[in-house]
Amino acid sequence: MEEKACLEGHNHWVTSVVISKDGRTAVSGSWDKTLRVWDLRSMTQKACLQGHRSTPWSVAISGNGKTAVSGSYDETLRVWDLGSMTQKACLEGDGGPINSVAISGDGKTAVSGSWYRTLSVVWDLVSMTRKACLEGHSKAVGIVAISKDGKTAVSGSNDNTMRVWDLGSMTQKACLEGHSGWVTSVAISEDGKTAVSGSG
Repeated sequence: MEEKACLEGHNHWVTSVVISKDGRTAVSGSWDKTLRVWDLRSMTQKACLQGHRSTPWSVAISGNGKTAVSGSYDETLRVWDLGSMTQKACLEGDGGPINSVAISGDGKTAVSGSWYRTLSVVWDLVSMTRKACLEGHSKAVGIVAISKDGKTAVSGSNDNTMRVWDLGSMTQKACLEGHSGWVTSVAISEDGKTAVSGSG
């Protein structure tokens, strides 16, 4: 393994990076309040996306590579068109900084979480509206993930649990216990049948 390139552009710490499914595009977020879009074939910056009023802590790209979402300490979730490199929408959260976002494979649904709230928010990226608030955790939700088909989400919390959500009925399918500390990382398989969680 060796370094292929060092991509420079941000003027502050980088807080989040994500790569598209086809491996051609990356998006990074930084304390400089911007997102940078990178072409991983030419190893050059394609765009600097501005709009957040504070640090974007999390960014995700849809499976088709056309849409990105970012969550920020400015309490907004922003939706970006990676074709035109423009902001499609600014969605207001449910109070508190958004530090985790996930997007379905088709780019139609997003989920966000915040260390300052006990719920996750589900967003409709077609109508650009909030679909539901998923309540169940007793402490802050810091990390979320969504299956490729957009039918299942998982969330990790300071209450030491991971919860599984049915995004069709917007109900909790399971509360999985076992960690002795905060659940700080979660991932879900493309078919939504397997999830993994990590704790600090």
